[in-house]
Amino acid sequence: MMRIRDLKRKRGRAAESVWPQSWGGSYGRGDTFPMGDDGTLKGVERKGSELSLTLDYNGRTHSGSLQWAAPPTLDAVEATLRGQIGKPIKEIGDVEVK
Repeated sequence: MMRIRDLKRKRGRAAESVWPQSWGGSYGRGDTFPMGDDGTLKGVERKGSELSLTLDYNGRTHSGSLQWAAPPTLDAVEATLRGQIGKPIKEIGDVEVK
């Protein structure tokens, strides 16, 4: 088993962590945006070989994509994250992929 926080992708010869990912969205003057483990998971959608995640932070929706080198499988990570919708990003990192 592997924790969500331990998912990695290859960058050349190095492996980098993909959780928590960078979050994007539209911003206006004075807005704050999520950093790292901020926010609550709002949605999970499969897009090809990656997952598109949405989160709520301070009443606004932000998005990010999650792509890693298997294992675990896309199906396993997707199912695990769908079961975490509504939970804080900070807690999700320690969840084990089944």
